[in-house]
Amino acid sequence: MAFRPLYRIKGDIMTRNLVTIAVFTDVFEAEVAKSFLEEAGFEVFLQNERFQSMYSSIAGDLYTIELQVYAEFEEEASGLLNDQGDSYLSSAILQEEGALLEGHFLLTSGNHSNRYIEKIRILQNPQATHMLCEKLAQRLAVYNFDTVIGPAYGAIVLAFEVARILEKKFAFTQRKDEQMVFRSGFDLSDTKKAVVIEDIVSTGGSVSEVLNCVRDKGIEVVAIGLLVDRSGGKLDFGLPLESLLSLDVPLFKPEDCDLCKLGVPLVKPGSSDKGK
Repeated sequence: MAFRPLYRIKGDIMTRNLVTIAVFTDVFEAEVAKSFLEEAGFEVFLQNERFQSMYSSIAGDLYTIELQVYAEFEEEASGLLNDQGDSYLSSAILQEEGALLEGHFLLTSGNHSNRYIEKIRILQNPQATHMLCEKLAQRLAVYNFDTVIGPAYGAIVLAFEVARILEKKFAFTQRKDEQMVFRSGFDLSDTKKAVVIEDIVSTGGSVSEVLNCVRDKGIEVVAIGLLVDRSGGKLDFGLPLESLLSLDVPLFKPEDCDLCKLGVPLVKPGSSDKGK
């Protein structure tokens, strides 16, 4: 989209009407939305941003940050935000944190890919992590459950934060002797229904293991929440799936990988014991 220049008369900016197309209570989220629209070529302004930054402890109850554009671009800019839903936030955070890598990667599933999402670069920013968990919590709030469950290690932080936001109980699973089990010490006697949280999923192997583990305890799983679905919407667990961002990232069997045939060095990024 081409950048939209300001109208000018004799060197002065013409007076034009600004309209509010979105409101935020969080400065970080407002800045991400502003950057997203600026990348698309819009002139964007934030009102009350400075007050929120300086007096965040009281500003949320008094002021909201207003995202504004010129009136003639209201419909287009607002439509772009609405069409993207939460995905623009997730995508922008991946870009800002340098989490979307290009190269030749060996995934924990054994497949190869030319793109890799380094989730640690997201988790090292607590503000970005909280923002994503808040969006995921909003998606999952419509379901009836009492516990949020996530597998070790990356999803522990996510599941805990979603549980905290929704005021639910929390538990996590881990692999022991090549089998997914609940971490010892958790009291699951009152857990009847749960949602499962995972970070970034390609084939769904780890999620399937968690589902089996949870069901073996007699717990009903009512939904699954993901930060990123790398399959481009092809995953099917037979349950409602809430994903903040869907990316169609190509996967290759080692014997069919063109990057291998070209001799591009294979990199094994941050590893865990999960089979995604």
